[in-house]
Amino acid sequence: MSIRRRTNSFIFGGISAAVFLAVGIIMMINGGGFADFAIYAGVAVVAFTFVSCLILANNFIGELVEEIFSWGFISLPGLIFELSLDGILWLITVKLLFWLLGLALAVLCGILAVVLGAALSVFVYPFAIVKSFREVTTV
Repeated sequence: MSIRRRTNSFIFGGISAAVFLAVGIIMMINGGGFADFAIYAGVAVVAFTFVSCLILANNFIGELVEEIFSWGFISLPGLIFELSLDGILWLITVKLLFWLLGLALAVLCGILAVVLGAALSVFVYPFAIVKSFREVTTV
């Protein structure tokens, strides 16, 4: 584990946490109340640990997110159509429907991957940061 990777995890994790804290402060100032700020503060902590775990790359969070995200990319079946105007229109509409279904599935799996990875990163981050301090290289 290089010192540069750990430093980058602190920097970019801090930037992501600062963005959510700034949004929370803006929401609180605009009349959202302290409850909105508390929610964004919690999201900031989760964002920091998630980004840091992804950059440290000494844990399973990146592989988990990649695997779950890959579930959304499926190959839909080929279509048999007849060579007439109705057959070609049917082919185009079904291909568009399959494309929309594939896109929706990919987006849903992507959201699931990020949410699950972020939720688990809170528990994995302490082990990842300790591991990064124990296995130090200068490169």
